[in-house]
Amino acid sequence: MPAVLELRNVSKHFPGHTAVDQVSFEAPRGELFSLLGPSGCGKTTTLRLIAGFESPTTGEIFLNGEPVQTLPPYRRNVSTVFQNYALFPHLTVRANIEFGLRRGKVPPDLAARVAQVIELVRLSGKESRYPHQMSGGEKQRAALARSLVLAPGVLLLDEPLSALDPNLRKQVRAELQQLQRRVGITFLFVTHDQEEALSVSDRIAVMNSGRIEQIGSPRELYLQPRTRFVASFLGEVNWIDGFGVRPESIRVSRHRPEGSLPTREATILRANFLGNRIQLETRSASGDPVIAEVPRLDAAFSSGDPVHLWWRPSDELRFAE
Repeated sequence: MPAVLELRNVSKHFPGHTAVDQVSFEAPRGELFSLLGPSGCGKTTTLRLIAGFESPTTGEIFLNGEPVQTLPPYRRNVSTVFQNYALFPHLTVRANIEFGLRRGKVPPDLAARVAQVIELVRLSGKESRYPHQMSGGEKQRAALARSLVLAPGVLLLDEPLSALDPNLRKQVRAELQQLQRRVGITFLFVTHDQEEALSVSDRIAVMNSGRIEQIGSPRELYLQPRTRFVASFLGEVNWIDGFGVRPESIRVSRHRPEGSLPTREATILRANFLGNRIQLETRSASGDPVIAEVPRLDAAFSSGDPVHLWWRPSDELRFAE
């Protein structure tokens, strides 16, 4: 599918600091594309460059094939949902949603469009409420509706779930993914939360120090990371003799397994109950710490127990770097 959004070698330099360094990627219509990385990696600056709130030092930004890096925000067919939602406290839900449409020439179908998005985000019956009368999830949906009513080509979401408590965050991110599928708009989702990105994204760009380390599907990034940074940022990794092994790939037994599987002798240091699984903290005979996660019913181990750790060669993460 043709790209709705494309960045070509985009950089942003501030005095004494390069926030975005030669970033290139493209997102087709209807994709939920995430920028994932730690604080200060350049993901929010990249979003601001796309929105037009910042100008790139070098590079080009295309929306529907047209260069937009010199256009002001109101000339770009994008809309932004901010981390704090940025709802007007003195306006009702309906007035907040209508705000963008009323700034210019009021469309004749304003009422119908507003009613449609209110139903879409499940705020029917709450149109007359003010932000202080709404829950965090309702505020988030109102902010989404205010952006969606503008029918943008790309919806930019800057850490949109970070203000919600953990339980509500899981619920709302599932709603967000379902909503994106229904409206078919390209979403650019910025987050530092690995679980969040893995659960909602079609593809993810992992950023580090202003650069993109790897782009791929959640499954590809987790199972086939190309760099140690990507492997470490997307979950836990045990580093053993130059390669990585995920804790869930480590098998634990009291006896050495048969065959030629990679094996290490170790001692159980601690068994941590995690609900549906047990996390075993161990120390190998060479002194290296190794974490293993095993099903709860299979974890009849105690601190001080000698064990054998083993894994399949196909579970090893190896890197060219």
